[in-house]
Amino acid sequence: MFDWIYKKRLKDDLEHWVDKGWVTADAAVTILNDQEQDDGRSRLPLALAGIGMVCVALAIFAFIAANWSAIPKPVKLGGIALLVLGSHGLAALAWARGRTGIADLATGFATLVFVGGMALVGQIFHLPSDWAGGAFLVCLGGLAAAWLSGSKTSLIVAAVAAISWHVSGFDLEHRVTAESLLGLFFLVAVFLHAIVFPARTSRWAAMCLLWVTYGRWFAETADFLNTNDEVILTMMLAGVGGLAAVLVLMDPIADLFVKWSSQLPQRSHGRWLMSRSMQDAGFFVLCVMLVFSLFMVPEIDTRAAAAGLLHPPALVPLALSILLIAAGLVLSFKTAKSRALFGAVALALVAIIFPVVTQNVLIVAAFILAALIALCALATWFNNRFWLLCAYFGLTAVALWLLQVTIGSLLGQSLFFLVAGHVLLGMALWLARLFKSGGKAGDGTGKLVEGKT
Repeated sequence: MFDWIYKKRLKDDLEHWVDKGWVTADAAVTILNDQEQDDGRSRLPLALAGIGMVCVALAIFAFIAANWSAIPKPVKLGGIALLVLGSHGLAALAWARGRTGIADLATGFATLVFVGGMALVGQIFHLPSDWAGGAFLVCLGGLAAAWLSGSKTSLIVAAVAAISWHVSGFDLEHRVTAESLLGLFFLVAVFLHAIVFPARTSRWAAMCLLWVTYGRWFAETADFLNTNDEVILTMMLAGVGGLAAVLVLMDPIADLFVKWSSQLPQRSHGRWLMSRSMQDAGFFVLCVMLVFSLFMVPEIDTRAAAAGLLHPPALVPLALSILLIAAGLVLSFKTAKSRALFGAVALALVAIIFPVVTQNVLIVAAFILAALIALCALATWFNNRFWLLCAYFGLTAVALWLLQVTIGSLLGQSLFFLVAGHVLLGMALWLARLFKSGGKAGDGTGKLVEGKT
């Protein structure tokens, strides 16, 4: 799906570039033909091999389990060790010959054998069941294999094991600081691997682990406080919304620092891809939280809920997001597009935590609708289809909820759509004039920046 979106955007961009005279028609045809040749068939054998690798690993463990009493204990342990060592040896040989795909599969197979081997060893020696401890060891083994060989498959196993460790090891009665530090270590190791060895699945695994790590911190803090539901709900709105805003804004802030830096540091390809994935994940969560915030208005008592803003899971992400917004608005005073990004995210963040200020549904809904419309306009301006899809889904959900809850008659619905239509038409006219004037001013600014660099 992502490849299709990329090719569709590339085709649209090439048409625009040909019209501008930046790319010749023959060059555009050559580029499109080259993209059409890469239709996914070249990756099909590797995909089938990956499924086959999992099947072979399952077959081996099923065979050992079926002949559990017939196979001596030394043979079981020696066979597991030989499979792990042999798979890593095959991976090293394939890597030396430039067959990175086969090397990745072999390392992944070794990781799966390691996972199953631990379960078998536990049965051999009748060890007590400890899912959290097993997930911890699997995560360590997966990370070791991933970093030593650059295997994306092993990293996915490690990320899944880390998520399982967070969930299964969640014990509210025994909070250990060392466990929190280990969770941060797993998160940093997975993030850095996704940057050093770029892969889309690795980046989204890192995003999932980030949210699970934050969720564990949030849940442990909420249980430690032992407070009412309104405070916890406020913590969720501010904390999750603030963290989503941080993910969206980190990359633009880095770009602005690069722009104003005299040394102009270069970002690697992996860091650029990771920052884009962080933005997409943050934008998606922002849209979800805008809808969730409107749904939760009746559940919040403004007199008691404000205390939730002062607890660390809410205060830290919220303070970081406010700091990034302020820095971004200062650094982007000459760039209208960047100002629009920081302004839209700031409006979305205010709308998310606005139910803490008032329980008036109409006022909160007005802020949330304005924020979602601003995000729609922002996605259109940045030509980001994923952002646009997220904002449209959020806008649709909010509009349907408002029609169901606040408007009961056909006359009220007609008035709602009339007002909404006029507001949107006015925003469209304002944006058209803004883009027109910004385009004229941007020509001179672009030349000035180009001459400066």
